[in-house]
Amino acid sequence: MGATRQLSAYVSVSPNTIVWSVNGINGGNSTYGTISASGLYAAPAAAPPDNVVTVRATSTAFAAKFGSASIAITQKVPWVWSTNPSSFPAGTVTLNVNGAAFVPTTIIKAGGQAWATTYVSPTSLKATGTVNATGPLAITATNPGNGAVTSQPFMATVTAPPPPAPPTISSINPSSVQAGAFSLTILGSGFVAGSQVSIGGQAAATTYVSASQLTAPGSTNAAVGTLIPVTVANPAPNAATSNAFSIKVAATPAPNVSKIKAGRFLEQAAFGPTPAEMDKILQMGTDAWLDQQLTMAETPIPVPASMGEARGQYLNRLAHAPDQVRQKTIWALGQIIVVSSNKNNYPAEYVPYLQILSKHAFGNYRALLREIATSPQMGKYLDMANSIKPGPTSQPNENFVRELKQLFTIGLYQLNPDGSNALDGQGKPIPTYSQNDIRQFALAATGWTYPGANATGINWENFSGPLQPRPTLHDTTAKTLLNGATLPPGQTPDQDLDGFLDNLFLHPNTAPFVATRLVRAFASSNASPAFIQRVAAVFVNNGANVRGDLKAVVKAILTDPEARQDTATPNQGRLKDPIYQTIALTRALNGQVSASNQRVYLFVGMGQMPLTPNSVFGFYSPMYRIPGSALFGPEFQIYSPTEAVLRGNLFQEILSGYAAGDFSADLTPFQAVAGNTAQLVDAVDDVLTYGRMGSPLRAAIAKAVDAQNDNSQRVFTALYLGALSGQYAVQY
Repeated sequence: MGATRQLSAYVSVSPNTIVWSVNGINGGNSTYGTISASGLYAAPAAAPPDNVVTVRATSTAFAAKFGSASIAITQKVPWVWSTNPSSFPAGTVTLNVNGAAFVPTTIIKAGGQAWATTYVSPTSLKATGTVNATGPLAITATNPGNGAVTSQPFMATVTAPPPPAPPTISSINPSSVQAGAFSLTILGSGFVAGSQVSIGGQAAATTYVSASQLTAPGSTNAAVGTLIPVTVANPAPNAATSNAFSIKVAATPAPNVSKIKAGRFLEQAAFGPTPAEMDKILQMGTDAWLDQQLTMAETPIPVPASMGEARGQYLNRLAHAPDQVRQKTIWALGQIIVVSSNKNNYPAEYVPYLQILSKHAFGNYRALLREIATSPQMGKYLDMANSIKPGPTSQPNENFVRELKQLFTIGLYQLNPDGSNALDGQGKPIPTYSQNDIRQFALAATGWTYPGANATGINWENFSGPLQPRPTLHDTTAKTLLNGATLPPGQTPDQDLDGFLDNLFLHPNTAPFVATRLVRAFASSNASPAFIQRVAAVFVNNGANVRGDLKAVVKAILTDPEARQDTATPNQGRLKDPIYQTIALTRALNGQVSASNQRVYLFVGMGQMPLTPNSVFGFYSPMYRIPGSALFGPEFQIYSPTEAVLRGNLFQEILSGYAAGDFSADLTPFQAVAGNTAQLVDAVDDVLTYGRMGSPLRAAIAKAVDAQNDNSQRVFTALYLGALSGQYAVQY
């Protein structure tokens, strides 16, 4: 390319003049080259697609007389003078190639195989490739493209590779394991992708982390004190096996029974343990701690300016109020006697209801029902306020008395003392009331209005105090209640209200009905009939012939032998709902829940916006059964895959520190042991599951931790997987 050649033509006729052409073009052109009148051919700057051109000399006298020559246009021929190194072992190698006429597109070939080539200068290239066979190796340079040309070969020498150093194990974490499943982190040198760990002579599923780290799971049933050899073998073609490094089988430590008891007790009696409460119970015992809680003053519940503030303050009390048993009781009662901000939109329409639950949490259930019935909050939510006697254009509202029966006291069907359904002669449940009974109770509940200026008639919504009776709006006819009881004619609104509340409070169903729901809220979704019957008996008689003593009932639940049975059984416990599990996780990690919380809205997607149950049945039906099972599992109704993932997303924000202004966690104790997988898993087990984490979960967390590159991610991974595990999500 770009070079010239002088051509000549002998013409034996006269005149002997000729015309020169290139590929049929007189004088040629820039694509195929040009030729002068004297026959000097100049090659083009770039080789044409067909790099051979035809130059023709044609007689000017006789056009059919011509002579021709073929000329090849090529790249400039490169040269390879030497390589550095000129001798090298088989394997992957990088050569510095010295020569001439190199261009940016020059390709080095070794043994005819193109290598990755880097242009340095017209006299220098760098090439990298792999060769396996030993002996002479021809190194050539090719300038590619149209008119490609290749240099003469330079003969390099490929020698046999040195024998590889065997992999070396320097340490194994943990150095001792317990019987069952475990996960090992092997540290050393010389590891490669494909290295195979053997534990006790058995190949283990091996994960390559780096040239100095591998991880592998294992299991053993060997006796305590047995040494188990661990080796690493590198794959062919350069197979080599490491030194043997032994781990020891250690005794399985006995669980800290005291800690398990304390942790389980605080899961039931409170919103899970904090480190301080755990230490307190371990020092003073559960009985003394409970007695102290049952006499503790109420945490004040202010009425804030907005429902957003009310929700934040509510979560803050659940997490940090010192009277945790009272807070848990408020929460439990709030799932039986429901009011929701989806109708009661403003703080004054809702928060006093929480104050009532707090006031009566350790009081009497009958007194609670009376104050709830006359509260303007319930008066609005279930429409008892301004329900008046029948008239030409009005009928009593049945909402409150219907839910008072169905959800607050006796339920739909007659119960045995152990909470099971009583059956008729055909084996069918027996209804507790009829629609006519609802009408009778609705008549008895007429004549109540909001406080206000109208002393004899209806006042519209006013939440400054309890509902007020209006005798002129009350139905004064006789009413028939349940179990043969009646209300005589001519009674006042107060007398009829007390009469039908007494009728329900004294009904045989109320004790097992309320006992069942409280036991499910505190302890177990599937408590035994005997457990329910023992608690119902305390509701009937607290030991001093008092019926409905909630303090005695709560104490009976928390101290019952079945609740205090610390070895988990298949049907024991209850699923933690989103609010409970989030608060419990924050408490366990010694964190804070802000009273001005800005992440409350995240609970909407999890089906549990604080203070906003979907209906009078609460966030989930108390009668919901786990799909495909006969077991009750109310909280599973809001634990779909989507809701579970959203719960995990919130935990991610808490553990990563992203939610620190709303939900914080102190990870300092875990960071202190982050570099040691076994100690880190132990720390998570100690805080979340009180030392009873199962071997499969321990191994899974350890394997995930070992795959992380820094201590912060190791801590996050261990806690995140522990918090989302079934062993933590279920309150056993």
